[in-house]
Amino acid sequence: MAISSSPLLPILLACCAFSAVDAFVVPGAGKALSASTPGPGRRDMSCIEVSSRSSSSSVSAIGPLYMNKKKKSKSKGGGGKNKSAGGSKGFGAAPVAALQSLVNPTFQYAGTVVPGVQSPQRIVTEAKIMKPDYADDGIPKNRPQMLPWVIEQKTPEEIAKMRAAGRVAREVLDIAGRMVAPGVTTDEIDAVVHEESLKRGAYPSPLNYHGFPKSCCTSVNEVICHGIPDNRPLAEGDIVNVDITCYLDGYHGDCSEMFVAGEADEAGRDLIQTTYDCWVKAMQFVKPNNDYKDIGAIIEDHIAPRGFSTVKKFCGHGIGSVFHTNPNIFHYRNSEPNGRMAPGHTFTIEPMICEGTAQCLSWPDDWTATTTDGKRSAQFEHTLLVTPDGVEALTGKIETSPVQWWEKESEVHSGVFLGTTPAAIQKMEELKKAA
Repeated sequence: MAISSSPLLPILLACCAFSAVDAFVVPGAGKALSASTPGPGRRDMSCIEVSSRSSSSSVSAIGPLYMNKKKKSKSKGGGGKNKSAGGSKGFGAAPVAALQSLVNPTFQYAGTVVPGVQSPQRIVTEAKIMKPDYADDGIPKNRPQMLPWVIEQKTPEEIAKMRAAGRVAREVLDIAGRMVAPGVTTDEIDAVVHEESLKRGAYPSPLNYHGFPKSCCTSVNEVICHGIPDNRPLAEGDIVNVDITCYLDGYHGDCSEMFVAGEADEAGRDLIQTTYDCWVKAMQFVKPNNDYKDIGAIIEDHIAPRGFSTVKKFCGHGIGSVFHTNPNIFHYRNSEPNGRMAPGHTFTIEPMICEGTAQCLSWPDDWTATTTDGKRSAQFEHTLLVTPDGVEALTGKIETSPVQWWEKESEVHSGVFLGTTPAAIQKMEELKKAA
């Protein structure tokens, strides 16, 4: 799930947070663009929000991202945005009794997608499910290192737990993807995601993260990221990003993929294929001693000659026991000092590529970010592990995963991409033979 980044000022003032909140700002730098943040509940989550400078070539990101959650004014009845009808706060509160329609009649939406009706927020009550620290009140307690180049190196025991969380996230994503079809609602997909996560002993990480009201993000057509599942039926030709993160045994596994309801038009196929190919190119670059900042140029150099644009307001992120941490992964050319890759680093690459402008429009729900021109956007994401000999996709496809047309038709890498290590290459060959 992406997070939103702001121009970071002095390192000593920098803190960090997830892109699914009211806004990410640099302390002392004023309010950032609020493209993805929680209203009734605020991605995936998967991306970080980045406010760019006047120069389009880079974002001043000297430190980790800081989320500035706006305080909600209390009504006489004591009901803030995160309060239920009973007045209790946060995730542990009873869900509101009525369905919510968040359409704002005075807001000018950019395209054809508008908010539908949201079902009540689900609650995880099973004692056997380990919950992240924000599950009850919506507030993450852990912050990353202030210096953006200080990156946690996971131990073998931690890596084993991340592999397990990544496997669960992959299984749930595959199940969600198979549901994408004309007439199916994203709320129906979210319900299955929630139940399938719990079946595997995992907590759906987006749920109540800074108040986000659902268990996954579903971003349709012009929605760039952090789309909230609702009762809008998918239409023939809709392109959909489903973003899944699962928290298992204290660690998060984060991944997303594109799906098509029915058949995509030629332009939609081109967008998805280009997004997939630039993403794979970026992952192929990952190995020890390479600079994280160079990932963005690989992505931009692939998509720009083909007439597409890359979103600068959101970025990838480090991940582990904390949902969003160092390093910040910008998907465009930049010169930010975000450190060098080393064995044991775990992070996401999740480019958001657009048909037209990459400028973002924030919906009144304080989460959903769309393109300002209403043209479509696409995104893919893996949780990645840097190894001594390359990279491993911890959320990579498994034996039961479907192989999509963009994987078969890719000129960058034919078939499923699982990494560049000898073990990953062997596994890819085995999956290719079994397909």
